[in-house]
Amino acid sequence: MDKTHALKHRRLSIERIAELMATTPATLYKWLEQESMPAKALLAWQHLTGASNVVRYFAAAEGAVVISIPTGRAPTSEDTHALQGTLNSAVGALLDYMSGDMDRDSTIGKLGAGLESLAWHRENVRKSAQPELDLEG
Repeated sequence: MDKTHALKHRRLSIERIAELMATTPATLYKWLEQESMPAKALLAWQHLTGASNVVRYFAAAEGAVVISIPTGRAPTSEDTHALQGTLNSAVGALLDYMSGDMDRDSTIGKLGAGLESLAWHRENVRKSAQPELDLEG
């Protein structure tokens, strides 16, 4: 998923990522195939691909969730609608799992997305008394 994200959103091929990571494409392909990338390469991989699936995988393995750091800005109606959609999807996945219509891993993914969204909004509200400056856009 990270590889696809890098190509789609950053226009970086595996060959270019390997070059930026100071390794060969063959080595990078081997790491991905064997799911055995060295720890020292993981941060570079995440930075270059712009995706956080590896971090989320590690967090989920420990029963934790990962959220982006919120800025404390006032939520919009679109934010609330997106949260509602994510939570509805999570509850639907749980119901599907309980009826045998969804597998365990997909259900855990949907529930994790719901937890992450709620945690982000909780922290955003907590920080709303002292919002950060919007320096990026």
